[in-house]
Amino acid sequence: MAGNAYLVLFPILFDLYFLLGRRYLVTNMVQDMIDSIIFPPSASTEILETWQELSASLIDTLQHFSLSGFLRSFPIGIPSLLAYRPMEVSPLGAFSTVQLESYGQFFLAIIGFSTIGFLLGVLFLFAVSYAVRDTHTESITANLAQKFLSLLALPLVVILVFVFILTPAIFLISILNALLPILGAVGYFFLTLTVISLSIPLIFTAHDILLYGSNFREAVKQSIQIVRPTNGKTSIFLFVAIMATYVTNFLWQIPADGSYMLLISILGHALVTTTFYVASFYFYIDARKSVRESLLTETNNSEHMSV
Repeated sequence: MAGNAYLVLFPILFDLYFLLGRRYLVTNMVQDMIDSIIFPPSASTEILETWQELSASLIDTLQHFSLSGFLRSFPIGIPSLLAYRPMEVSPLGAFSTVQLESYGQFFLAIIGFSTIGFLLGVLFLFAVSYAVRDTHTESITANLAQKFLSLLALPLVVILVFVFILTPAIFLISILNALLPILGAVGYFFLTLTVISLSIPLIFTAHDILLYGSNFREAVKQSIQIVRPTNGKTSIFLFVAIMATYVTNFLWQIPADGSYMLLISILGHALVTTTFYVASFYFYIDARKSVRESLLTETNNSEHMSV
């Protein structure tokens, strides 16, 4: 990090945009949608009051939420502290805002911001992999098109899994939860456990693509092969990284909207998250080397025993 301080600029500049830049709101569109809903005369007073409370809560929640938050794309993206923070004012005063008025603008904004966020995330990961490369890794400029397409496959696969597997599973668990809450709680627990168990072996897919030029399929295979024999250490590393980021985020979120102390929060968040991103690449390089040496040793021992 000391020799590659420019890496911290990615999350710093990213969050500065959310702190000072224009915000794209949907409050008016949601309000129009709510106003267009007309209940029949037979609707009870309780139903009308419940609807009023729900609609007021929805408007209050979305009042300061900006669609530019979708710039923080997953799983490829630049880490951000303020992407999803519904801020009322900036340190310079009131935000410049744009109210989206149609569903077309709404979906276009989501797709546009997500695409830009993915491209910025790719650039950030390329910069990190360039900083940590060694003699055993591939040149960062080699096979750029293949690396980009392989990285693009990551969010596409995540979207497909979410739409065709997670969404039906969540819908089914919601039905169980309506019938018997304990079944819903058990269902959500096992779903979360399954998602975590299946995600951890794939966590280094992007690392292998960037460092060793693998295509998407080969990178997935390599990530699984490296994580399985190092599952304990990998889980500890991920736990430490997630917990450190999660806990420190409480500290970074303390300054109120409009406070210049948010600049300190942005710097602190950038240092912590960038450090763990860099550490994850070094962790994967060492884990890959260790696993390969272990397999080579086992192969040599087997050959000696057979002789």
